[in-house]
Amino acid sequence: MGRFVCAACGEEINIYEGVVSWRRQEGALTGFTITHRTDCPAGHNAVRDIYRVASVNGYLAFVQYLLTRWGEGYTIDRSLRQTVELLSEHINDRIVHLLDD
Repeated sequence: MGRFVCAACGEEINIYEGVVSWRRQEGALTGFTITHRTDCPAGHNAVRDIYRVASVNGYLAFVQYLLTRWGEGYTIDRSLRQTVELLSEHINDRIVHLLDD
């Protein structure tokens, strides 16, 4: 299954111990990162638990949040790409696992 690794310490993160965080300010969403809850970067003022965002419903809600901000004119930096790739890999792995049973 897709692994999550803390951007701060480099250790693997249990899905219930990690967060996705970023900065939301001045019309921009920046610095998307995955870390342990205790390693959330200073200045990040938006946080979601990984276990929530890594569920199908939570992922769709996260994407809706991003599309809404984009529609409001927010810019979104490229750090989002790696975060979305990791979340997507995790969700895809879960779906494949369900289908194999």
